Amino acid sequence: MPPVDPRLLTLLGRVWPAIPSAIARADALGFSWAAISTPFVHREGDRVVAHVGVIELPLVIGGRQRMVGSIHAVCTDPERRGRGHASALMEAALAHCRVRYGTVVLTTLIPEFYAAFGFRPVREHAFRRALPSSGRQPSAGGRALTEGPEDRRLLRRLLADRAPVSERFGSREDGVAFTIALMLAWGDLSRVRYHASLDVLTVHEVRERTLVLYDVVGAAIPPLEELAAAIGAGAERVVAFFAPDRLGGGWTAEPWDQARATAHGDDWFAGLMARGPLAVEGEFMLPPLSRT
Repeated sequence: MPPVDPRLLTLLGRVWPAIPSAIARADALGFSWAAISTPFVHREGDRVVAHVGVIELPLVIGGRQRMVGSIHAVCTDPERRGRGHASALMEAALAHCRVRYGTVVLTTLIPEFYAAFGFRPVREHAFRRALPSSGRQPSAGGRALTEGPEDRRLLRRLLADRAPVSERFGSREDGVAFTIALMLAWGDLSRVRYHASLDVLTVHEVRERTLVLYDVVGAAIPPLEELAAAIGAGAERVVAFFAPDRLGGGWTAEPWDQARATAHGDDWFAGLMARGPLAVEGEFMLPPLSRT
């Protein structure tokens, strides 16, 4: 797979300085942005001045597998804004999606721009509950993943064979979006731990006696009691940023938005929007590491 066009990387880096290094680190782990992202670009001479990307995102919605289009990395060179570049590229990207996907999604902090293209906001929820007693005792908490060759193989295996973390609304994306989102959020694998007894990865952290679960990756999703015992967080409560229907009951759904995310200390959150049908029964959230 050829690398990402360096002229596109230059543009992305001007708008989001962390993206080029995130792409490079994910590529070194075997997850290539160029393999999954279809780019739509405007050029002026040798310079890329605007970009809209489309990723094919395999989701499970209401227990059924669906392939949706995902718009991402919409940007214009700061010196070329206001000239219609992004709007023209959005039209081209949506024409590409129209013959391939019944539904297109994106996440954004500027929903008013995308509303003009037929996207509507979708309400999301986080989920809270008391942590089972099995998870309140501190333990080793699994093995921290490294970027060495053995762990790269482990990561690729678990992502390739992953079950959706939620049957209500989950992802079966096999790793590129996951890994780039991980690098953008934290810059490394520091939140990823392998639990050999369950053969799963968790992406989590503990804040003020709260276990924050971002994702669970494995061929089978354990119930919360087993997961909490393996993590051994020494926490009193848990918040999940995905629909926890496969983890058992007892959860309280909390409407989630940018203000709540900021107050919670998470800067990865951007509102979900959809174009086309997205019928989900009950509360849900697109997992953070599936957001493009």
